[in-house]
Amino acid sequence: MDRRRFLELASVTGLGLAAAPLLGRAGTGDRRGGDHAVADEDDYQGPLFVQVQAHGGWDPTLLCDPKPGLNNSYGEGDVRTAGNLQYAPVGGAAALFDAHYGHTVFINGVDTSTNAHDAGQRFCASGRLGEGHPCIAGLYAGAFAPSRPMSFLSFGPYDRTSGLVAPTRNGNPDMLAELAHPDRMSAADPASPTYHSETAHALIRLARDKRSAHAAETLMLPRYRHAIESLQTARAGSAGLTRLEEVLPEPDANALHRQAQLVVAAYKAGVGVAGNLFHSNFDTHSNHDAEQSARMSELLGLVKFLWDEAERQGVADRLVVLICSDFGRTPQYNGNMGKDHWSITSMIAMGAGIHGNRMAGLTDGGHNTVPLDPATGMAAADPAAGIKLTPAHVHRGLRRVLGLSGTAVDDAFPIALDDDYDPLA
Repeated sequence: MDRRRFLELASVTGLGLAAAPLLGRAGTGDRRGGDHAVADEDDYQGPLFVQVQAHGGWDPTLLCDPKPGLNNSYGEGDVRTAGNLQYAPVGGAAALFDAHYGHTVFINGVDTSTNAHDAGQRFCASGRLGEGHPCIAGLYAGAFAPSRPMSFLSFGPYDRTSGLVAPTRNGNPDMLAELAHPDRMSAADPASPTYHSETAHALIRLARDKRSAHAAETLMLPRYRHAIESLQTARAGSAGLTRLEEVLPEPDANALHRQAQLVVAAYKAGVGVAGNLFHSNFDTHSNHDAEQSARMSELLGLVKFLWDEAERQGVADRLVVLICSDFGRTPQYNGNMGKDHWSITSMIAMGAGIHGNRMAGLTDGGHNTVPLDPATGMAAADPAAGIKLTPAHVHRGLRRVLGLSGTAVDDAFPIALDDDYDPLA
């Protein structure tokens, strides 16, 4: 697939490409260091990192921080367990956590310090409340595979990369057939004729490579050389997209599940290393119990499918997942039997390198965060001397797990904390 065809495909299917890398350019040999750094991105063997965002503000007391006294939909005897994990009886939770509790940690009592959607999404996705920091998936892709054709595949919502990597934004989960068969005139039809024969493709590639080599030798201005390097990077993605064609499965009937299929296939094919998945409509200011429970069940089904698909593709042992939302929901119901915005939330980390089968962080009976002793992670004997658990703590732990600690991008976008507590350790 040449550059023009790739851009045409991007336009037709909802894919969007953003800015070039900030810290070094594709093709220059610049690498950011860390446990997964390699001399050649094609030799990358690091994790597949996937962030799953519940858009709108979920209710942790209906999931991983059960509070029967704050909910009308279940009682004390309904709280369930998987290993050392405790969770509310929401649909899909048992199927997910019974299978994966060993590498899962619930992080409760996370204070986002905001009730605003944009700020909460930004804090939970990047580890910084203020603007200007990339999401953790973009940070990871920018550090270790900025030049891959679909290095960071995002379905939203918060997917800023601060120029570290060109994100592939996808608003259309039905694009699998187009990506799998880009040369077919009718992508979904196996009998469809193709635009070019293989002989024609070979001649086009030969002429194109000669022209690019000549331009690289004769064009000396930095902006022209950068343009040539970018063009060569785009063309190099052709082989990767051919591998993607080989591993893409038949599209699942569930549009949410197709997000996971594409992200896992991109990793399996060697064209991507990170992804953002998301589900919406968690902003339940009315009819909270029914609406929130339905959305939560669908979200958990997506995460379970993600793990199942990673297992089917043989990459589950390298999968790392962060599940989060904008913030939490109020302990009390409003006049419409809904729950409003609440700054205290939970986050869930799963996968390779995660110290699992445990619950970190604490909330009290009113779903307020409990200050922690950073040395033990338990409730501080003197609350005034304890620390407030925030998304920044979770992201610092994730950076360690993903091999980002101490790299150039870690230094460029630091986590602002005065303590050493790591809820993932």
